[in-house]
Amino acid sequence: MTEDAKPGFDDLTWLAYRAADALGAAFNKVSRDAGLTDLRDWLVLALLTLDDAERTQLEIATHLAIDRSTLVPILDRLERDGLVVRTTSTRDRRARIPKITPEGVKVYERVAIAREEAINDRLAGIQPSDRAAFHATLWRIVGEPPPES
Repeated sequence: MTEDAKPGFDDLTWLAYRAADALGAAFNKVSRDAGLTDLRDWLVLALLTLDDAERTQLEIATHLAIDRSTLVPILDRLERDGLVVRTTSTRDRRARIPKITPEGVKVYERVAIAREEAINDRLAGIQPSDRAAFHATLWRIVGEPPPES
């Protein structure tokens, strides 16, 4: 293996993993500082805050790409902490619909501000135009259109 072929220099998989790990670590710290367990807690709160759709637990798990068996303990913890409540679906009485509480909205907003600061700190050396191009590229890699702002 030549010097140029070592992981990290020319290996997009390794580089993408390291970048996601660095951003994830910064955001996990922000989440823990707000009393959450990690960024998955905040992702659930964000979806419930920003989306008026009545989503079942399975729909939330699918939307966030979190395994259903992982989502249930997250919702249990968020419910125990008074950040969400679960109601019965009007479409299917067997399904539970998580909804964010006013306290959950406060935590979401507090973490959203700290999250932006953490992202800005991590990306401080990148010009705004390059950030926008990076963001657009990530959406293309994910294979979905970016959400409307």
